[in-house]
Amino acid sequence: MKDIEETSSDSKKEVANGFFETRRRMFWVPASLAGCAILGTAERVIANQLNKDPSMAGPMASAGNYLDWESFLKQCLPVAGELYKDSSAPGQEAYLHWLGSMISRVRTNNIPRAKKVGRFEKLEPAVTFGVSYRGQPFFIVEWELEPRAFLPPHCHPNASVCTVGLDGEAQIRNFEIIGQAPEFSSRKTFLVRQTHNEVVAAGRINTLSSTRDNIHTFQAGKAGARGIDISTLHGPDVGFSFLEIAGQPRDPEGGIYDATWKGQSV
Repeated sequence: MKDIEETSSDSKKEVANGFFETRRRMFWVPASLAGCAILGTAERVIANQLNKDPSMAGPMASAGNYLDWESFLKQCLPVAGELYKDSSAPGQEAYLHWLGSMISRVRTNNIPRAKKVGRFEKLEPAVTFGVSYRGQPFFIVEWELEPRAFLPPHCHPNASVCTVGLDGEAQIRNFEIIGQAPEFSSRKTFLVRQTHNEVVAAGRINTLSSTRDNIHTFQAGKAGARGIDISTLHGPDVGFSFLEIAGQPRDPEGGIYDATWKGQSV
């Protein structure tokens, strides 16, 4: 990605009393060109796959056609497997855009259900999870939230997630850590910034990568919600942690909140 960014010295900006955000000065090409670079990577990978398997050209040309699950896997996995090899921030974006474009062509009732689901701890109203697909480079977890259920904020280190709504509605909020956060075992306060606050419903997609929007939380609506997380590791599995995020922002204009790690138990 040297053609997109060049790094120089770091600088620090005080974002709240006693808290500093480290910023790395970068020389960026225009956003439109950066987007072209991401799309160009995906297009090159797709072209290579078409050369290997020309039979994919017909279905891929009909972008408006719905796919059954087997067709989705046949068309999605070869390209996803190649894009996955680039774990840089732009590489993950190209990968997530490809997953989103492909899964959006699968009718929600064609996405396989998890054969076994389990309730997560003692959350009330209940939240359940179950693995519905295991493969490479991704696996899929089905989640279901009872009406008004709340899944606390949690992070996904070294991972990307493509969340797809299937039934009902849930409010989803994403956050990013400002500066350096302490180890998961620490109970020291650090800062996070809210980056998204939106509704996930049937067919709607929300994504996070290892470098942006990596924390998310769900609040189901009055009818509950069900969906899937298409998750991919782009580095070693270092575990995760739930967070306690303050109800009111420290900096309302900047969407900055105090946060502390809670560990893997809610």
